Parts: sequence; C-alpha cells; structure tokens
Amino acid sequence: MMGIGAAMLAAPSAIEGPVILPISLGHALSVLDAIAVLPLLAGSFFLYRGLWQRRGPLRAVAVRMPGRAGALVFAGGFGLGLLIASAFSAFFWWWAVGAVLFGACLLAAVFVARANESKGRP
Repeated sequence: MMGIGAAMLAAPSAIEGPVILPISLGHALSVLDAIAVLPLLAGSFFLYRGLWQRRGPLRAVAVRMPGRAGALVFAGGFGLGLLIASAFSAFFWWWAVGAVLFGACLLAAVFVARANESKGRP
C-alpha cells in the first residue's frame, strides 16, 4: 500500500491536478497528493502496528546494543526532521536525504523485529 501511495506522490506535476494548499515555494498539496495520503496512511498503520506488536524483541535488542539503538533512533528522528523541515522551508531537496534516513531506520527496525521473531526470542 505504501508503494502505491509513494508512486502517486512521484507522479509528474502535469497530472497532479489543481493545488489545494500551497505550503511553501516549490511545495504544495495537490488533489493527487491528497488522494495518495490514504494508501500511505493505511500502509503506515500496518507497519507501525507490526512494530508495536514486536516491541518486546526490539527493546531486548536495544538493551543489548544501546549505542547502535541510540544511533538508529537519532538517525530516524533526524531524517523525519529533515522531511518536515524541507516541506516548510528552502531546504528543497533535503526531503530526499530525510526520506532515505527515515526509511532506512524503519527497515532496520523491521529486519531486527523479524530476525528476533524467527529465532524465538522474546
């Protein structure tokens, strides 16, 4: 679902439709963007629900490796901060760096949760 939403957000501006809400120079919410939010939210719900259900194994790994866990949380927060800041400021292309950082941290959390689940760890 998140892939569908991301593909809709990556559509060329010629097919996005009229602007609903201008945010900043170079950023605006169009009709297609507003529709793309629905599959993104649905996919995010399933992702975060799965991570929440596996929070015990994630916590165990964070306790075993606090430095790596702290660095991962910092990088994810920094990436999310870049995403938000780039939408409301002149950091026009910094959203890509933020998206890569935030996405990589989410993927790392998913891989850790899946690996510990398959090993039968709490």
